[in-house]
Amino acid sequence: MTIELRLLRYVVAVADEGGFQKAADRLHMAQPPLSRQIAALERDLGVRLFERRPTRLTEPGKVFVEGARELLAEADALVARTVRTAHGTAGTLRLGYVTSAAYWAVPTLLSAMGARHPGIRVETREMWTADLATALERNEIDAALSRSLPLLPHLARLTLVREHLVVVVAAGHRLAARKELSLRELRGDTLRAVRRDIAPAFHDALLAALRATGEHFPVEEEPVPGFRHLVLDERTFTAVPQTLARHLPPGTTALRVRDDLPRFDLDLVWRADSTAPPLPSLVRAARELAT
Repeated sequence: MTIELRLLRYVVAVADEGGFQKAADRLHMAQPPLSRQIAALERDLGVRLFERRPTRLTEPGKVFVEGARELLAEADALVARTVRTAHGTAGTLRLGYVTSAAYWAVPTLLSAMGARHPGIRVETREMWTADLATALERNEIDAALSRSLPLLPHLARLTLVREHLVVVVAAGHRLAARKELSLRELRGDTLRAVRRDIAPAFHDALLAALRATGEHFPVEEEPVPGFRHLVLDERTFTAVPQTLARHLPPGTTALRVRDDLPRFDLDLVWRADSTAPPLPSLVRAARELAT
């Protein structure tokens, strides 16, 4: 049989108040209809829930009330979650990010979301830039942390940080003991760059930034893609955003660059037409973190 939540509330009220009249007062209804509806419920169940005069729960009634309290609590929690989701303070948000965002932006943003909106669950996925763009287009993620997603009319963005580039060399490189350098000091070396097929815009922007100084280097794409797998020798180098300088692979070191290079933005990007309720909360948290 199906029992309405309303009847569960009636039974719990009588149990709590210890009588039908007090329960009716609490429920803002007349006592006779309350008594009739509980009596009808008892007939449908084939079980007496209350002893009358004085009113007290029977043993089956105690079991019923215990379960009724649990069901009512779950129903109330469901309503609350639904309302919070509609208001963007609960639900699930899917966030994709590039490797270079993993060390500062992702943990900082997740911490801020946890503090401000504990009801929002953020699912994270580390992806190549090209895959981030596809995932946004297909609505497989709600937002992305990236340095080089295309500037398209249907994409909104917020810049979290603008970073200088640092040069990374092997520990055995002739300049490894230095704290900073000029790019001309790397003449004769080969630039090991991120593969263009996985991060086309960043690849092109990096090469353009270095060439804008008047220096030209042979370019070799990373044999195994990904910053964590970076391998350099005594005649190769790479350049990365400065937040990665504290998280270098073993056997490498970072040097500041004296040349006037453009900064590289780390952006939070999302579809302007997104209807994900928690997304505005993420954008507000990111805006507070932006530097």
